[in-house]
Amino acid sequence: MDGLTIGPLLRQLRTASNRSQREQTDLLSRLAGRPVTRNEVSRWENETRLLTPYWQEHHAASYDVPLEQLRDAVTRTKVRRRAARQHDPTQKRGFLGPTNGIVIPAPPEPLSDRRVGHADLIRLRERTARLRRLDNFMGGADTYDMYLAEMERTKQLLTLGNYVAELGPSVKALLAEQAQLAGWSAFDAGQHAIAYRHYMTSFSAAEEANDSVLAGNALALVAYQKTATATDGVETASASYDRARKGATPRVRALLLQRLA
Repeated sequence: MDGLTIGPLLRQLRTASNRSQREQTDLLSRLAGRPVTRNEVSRWENETRLLTPYWQEHHAASYDVPLEQLRDAVTRTKVRRRAARQHDPTQKRGFLGPTNGIVIPAPPEPLSDRRVGHADLIRLRERTARLRRLDNFMGGADTYDMYLAEMERTKQLLTLGNYVAELGPSVKALLAEQAQLAGWSAFDAGQHAIAYRHYMTSFSAAEEANDSVLAGNALALVAYQKTATATDGVETASASYDRARKGATPRVRALLLQRLA
């Protein structure tokens, strides 16, 4: 199995264990203490989503293999993707690959003297949503610089105050969301201290925007990181639920309770 990228390796391990995807799903759910869907297992095996350090540990336990074997396979996957983007002309133009059709947005434009209005904010939100989708196809080492650039641009916008006054809370909420993306990307790349700083930036911005759901999710991400790195995250998870429950939808409350459990 040496030399395989993570998708083929996971399929080989599951086949060698004589398990179906459903059986692997059930086992991962028990190990993680939270529901895992068969779609998630399929995406990991097809490399449409890469294993984060947290899931690398649970997969290693499920197959009784060294954690380093999975980490090395994820690293090989990222290296090959970067090499493909360097040599494939279509990917040089900004495409992740010929099959998924996801386009990498161009770097953010420098801020102008014109004040940002409602239409501009809508475009910024749409851009952030497109960037979020990259997490399904690329690892944190590949996406971090893009997410960081977006976050820093929004920080600059807030510092300059170059926006319509009533949009202040919305711009801060956008910063909170972008900081969570940057934090998750850093976490996925193993940069835990950087990830924590971004999560706390997100929490502060969400608090200033009076967005309890974003604030709660920022704390939930901190709790997730602490749990994944063998640091007690129960207190943080509890705080995230208490902070977010009033403004959260039932689905978000369920997610926060799941992390608390």
